[in-house]
Amino acid sequence: LMKQSLLCKRCMFLIMALVLLSLFVTGIANLLQHADETLDAMSVKAYQDFADGNAGAMGSVYDRSGSVLWSPEQPAQRAFYSLLGAPYQMIQNSVIFQYQTELLGKEAYSAWQGAKSLNGSGSDLFLTLDANAQQTVSNLLEANGVSGLVAACNASTGALRCLVSTPAAGPDEVVDTLPDGALLNKTLDTITPGSTMKLVTTALLIEEAEENIFTYRYTCHGSDTLAADGKAITCSTKQTEQDITSALGYSCNTFFANAIQTYLSPEETAKTLQRYGFMKEGKYSNLGKLNYETSSILFQDMTFASVWSLIGQVSEVSPLDMLRFTSAVVHSGDAPTLYLVDRQSNRTHDKLLGQFEPEHQNIMAKETADTVKEIWFNSYDTYYDKSSYPDSVTAAKTGTAEQGTCENKKIDKLLLGYSQEKDLVFFIALKNWNIELITPQTVSQVLLEQLAE
Repeated sequence: LMKQSLLCKRCMFLIMALVLLSLFVTGIANLLQHADETLDAMSVKAYQDFADGNAGAMGSVYDRSGSVLWSPEQPAQRAFYSLLGAPYQMIQNSVIFQYQTELLGKEAYSAWQGAKSLNGSGSDLFLTLDANAQQTVSNLLEANGVSGLVAACNASTGALRCLVSTPAAGPDEVVDTLPDGALLNKTLDTITPGSTMKLVTTALLIEEAEENIFTYRYTCHGSDTLAADGKAITCSTKQTEQDITSALGYSCNTFFANAIQTYLSPEETAKTLQRYGFMKEGKYSNLGKLNYETSSILFQDMTFASVWSLIGQVSEVSPLDMLRFTSAVVHSGDAPTLYLVDRQSNRTHDKLLGQFEPEHQNIMAKETADTVKEIWFNSYDTYYDKSSYPDSVTAAKTGTAEQGTCENKKIDKLLLGYSQEKDLVFFIALKNWNIELITPQTVSQVLLEQLAE
């Protein structure tokens, strides 16, 4: 009996040991199974704390030539902060926040090795930006007290070379002390385009009026009353007969107002604008993983506001949409997909983990694009004082956007341009401009000098 009792006890201990072992193994299995989920659920700050400061636990961000724009040891400078952001700060629509999965390298985590497994795991991002141009142009605007934006891209590939926004801010500045908009990169917002919109309307007129637009003439008298609602479109240009080229060169509001009423249909125009990329569905469009605000052009009838929307005083247009459209004009109707992140690599830069392949979409017929391009280039050559512009500018379109009431009116100065020598399209907007401030032409000079390579 004693032997039998001892055998029973041993069996019970064995069973308990097996149960405990089973529970232990199951726990370890669950831990391993859900380790990745737990790690993914961590905030960036918690992850960095967990990683014990391993150098490779979060990658860095570089410009197109390999200059460091941000690393865990080097915060973004003022010229880049609104675009790059920081790992655990408030700018969600920023490169570091939106691309944290790529930068963190969490997939390398091993529950067996713990934080040590993260050493060297983070990947690096290379942007299309030119750091010297971004820094120099931002410094120029800030030194002159200018609130504004400067956006530029390669017209063939869509690679964004410059996305300046001022006033700027640094990562260590107290948020409550910052001027309005310092944490918002204005190139990702919309802006009233002023007469730069007339380049778009020129394309619309060529598409819908066809050959008639080349024989159409209108004499500007400084004001023209719209039949739809009796309101007047005003113009400060010369009182002379205009054709499409001189009207674009002189920026004649009344010529465009009458041509719009004569030839454009709101229904067809809306379809064409959508094809051009200005009337996308939804509030935001995509720039990789970042968002930018979608353009809004409210041409619905022949009333004052609708007609003005195609002349540039009511519309809200994305600078990025303007870059893309203009790139299509100078390249036979082929619009590039704009991009900011060029490639992703490991920390030693000897293994490519991903690269953006340039994409294009045909948004207008080659004949239309080439005709708009010819009219634009001729209007610049004939009617602009080219001594005010850099020699490398092939064509430009100025604009003035009015903001506020008559009693408190402010103006924005704008410039849309193209350099064939550099195959570069640029869009400049200086807000609340006055005669004492620098001009968009001066900004374009500095921009193009910095983008010499």
